[in-house]
Amino acid sequence: MDLTVLAKGIMMGFGMLGPAIGIGLIGSSFMNAVGRNPEAAKYFGQVFVIIAIVELMALLVFASLFII
Repeated sequence: MDLTVLAKGIMMGFGMLGPAIGIGLIGSSFMNAVGRNPEAAKYFGQVFVIIAIVELMALLVFASLFII
């Protein structure tokens, strides 16, 4: 069995774990902020941009699998 396939699978798993946790924490924090202060809902656009940046990290991990 080729070990590069195993290495790519492990890299993909750990590489996607960080952005997934990050997106969850950002969403959770935003919902807590809106729950405490409904005026904070106007910052949804900025939170959406931050989530997109974190998602870009996951896409970079995915793209790096094809480089290896």
